[in-house]
Amino acid sequence: MSDISPPRRRPGGRTARVGAAVHEAVRALIEERGRDGFTGRDVAERAGVNEATIYRRWGTLDNLVLDVAVAVAKLNQEQPLPDTGSLRRDLLLWAERMTTELGAPEGLSLLQAAIAARAHTATDSDRARQITDIAAARADLIQQMLDRARTRGEHTPTLSRVLDRLVAPLYLRAIFGYGRTELDLDDILDNTLAE
Repeated sequence: MSDISPPRRRPGGRTARVGAAVHEAVRALIEERGRDGFTGRDVAERAGVNEATIYRRWGTLDNLVLDVAVAVAKLNQEQPLPDTGSLRRDLLLWAERMTTELGAPEGLSLLQAAIAARAHTATDSDRARQITDIAAARADLIQQMLDRARTRGEHTPTLSRVLDRLVAPLYLRAIFGYGRTELDLDDILDNTLAE
């Protein structure tokens, strides 16, 4: 018999595995049923955890969905930014990717969860910070594209103009269900980049 015991798992390892399983379950359920089509029990069963674990860790299903939205936003931020050598093409590729993300059931449901959570932020500064972080991450990506274009000597609009004229219509269409086929990104970009 050996006196060498097998390595023990770190306590944080199980916590991370549970968190990943729960996040994966939420994303799958949103894809299948939409945001309002599942309960904490459904998430627990799908993730293979006790329902009490979900409520102990996240408090409410809304908090959990918001946590998933923040995690997805961080993953999206890690995707490489388009770098075609032209601001217009970079913004077009980025906008096409955003349109696809927002048009997917998961993307729309997570956006709706963030908006719903925003209504309750007056009493929860942590949730308010998470929502602000999502928006700031998107704005930071756009600012990076603008800075890169400015360095190349291109005319660049302000971040505010890009948010108002390019990003806002994408989100408006996603939230209110306007069809993607009606979206004319070329026209929107012409308006955004006009001097």
